[in-house]
Amino acid sequence: MGFIRKAVVVVAGGVVLAGLTAPAGAAGSEDSAPGRRVTASPSAEPWVYCGVGWDGGLAVHVREKSACPTALKVAKAFYAASQKTPETVPVTVRVDGVPWKCESREGSPNPYIACVNQNNRSEQFQLNS
Repeated sequence: MGFIRKAVVVVAGGVVLAGLTAPAGAAGSEDSAPGRRVTASPSAEPWVYCGVGWDGGLAVHVREKSACPTALKVAKAFYAASQKTPETVPVTVRVDGVPWKCESREGSPNPYIACVNQNNRSEQFQLNS
């Protein structure tokens, strides 16, 4: 039905991102449907829900469904790296030899985590709760 749920998420050992918003159609909402196009912060462009990046973690949203496998790997690597060095912000990880930088960004209305391919900055995805 397009309901939005909110949560408080602790990321990177103490950096708290409060009030992250899950777009309608994301995991756990009443109209959850994998691959359904949703709008995630901050742009009005359509985003595709890929799934959750790790056990109990944030939802992964990409612009193209074909990017889901890589985005899910990067989200998992981001989580692992943020647990090892919680004071490091932004977090840079390597997946399949490619560096990805993940950092918190202000959204409208709530913050989210953006991960950007450092070799091709047009490749990016978002982590939302």
